[in-house]
Amino acid sequence: MQKPLYRDICQRAYGKDVPISTFRAMFMNKPAQQGTVLPWHRDFFAQFDRPPEVTVWMALDDATSANGCIKVLAGTQHLFPDDDGTVFLDEKQTAEVLAKYTPETLECAAGQAILLHNKMLHTSAVNPTGKPRRAFSVCYMDGRARANQDTAFSLIFGQGALQP
Repeated sequence: MQKPLYRDICQRAYGKDVPISTFRAMFMNKPAQQGTVLPWHRDFFAQFDRPPEVTVWMALDDATSANGCIKVLAGTQHLFPDDDGTVFLDEKQTAEVLAKYTPETLECAAGQAILLHNKMLHTSAVNPTGKPRRAFSVCYMDGRARANQDTAFSLIFGQGALQP
């Protein structure tokens, strides 16, 4: 989570001297012949005064078209105004967006990572294969961000951050 590459990515997104926190770090598990469809959505968190924008998604197993890997709609991070709290698209919104944008499949070998803008629309499918598809995801945010104007999060980069 504290690799220099991730710090550099965060500095490009949030600014060179901005402290960085993590909103969430989570494992995702799509067991063999299981899992759920994650409909088109964006990872928008309205409770923050400075919403997170950067997610690093790392494949722990190969993520392929066959096992339901992530698909994105590049450019859709600019689709909704900043004050629009849409997270999951309804059927009408999905049809409208898919008429304008072409889904891109992001296959990823185990150990490789995908950099996602949190507001970019993405989806994933069920894993119908005989092998699991697992991943680890970290959502980085401006360390000065507050949830509901008061809750702070531990720093991962910047002055006051825990050292790796």
